[in-house]
Amino acid sequence: MGCGNSFRLGVPLYTWNLAGYRYGHALSGTPHRHAFGGLTDVAFRMIRLLEAGRDADWPF
Repeated sequence: MGCGNSFRLGVPLYTWNLAGYRYGHALSGTPHRHAFGGLTDVAFRMIRLLEAGRDADWPF
């Protein structure tokens, strides 16, 4: 049971994998579950893009 089970599936959940593990601590890749690798200022910009339903190429 991951931390993502604490919220309804329709509630957006954004998490950061700060430990560098291959597998995250919560589900990701579904419409409202997102896991980021590393914590930077750019990661917060990604939230705005995801909520707007847009994609971004490198560099953001």
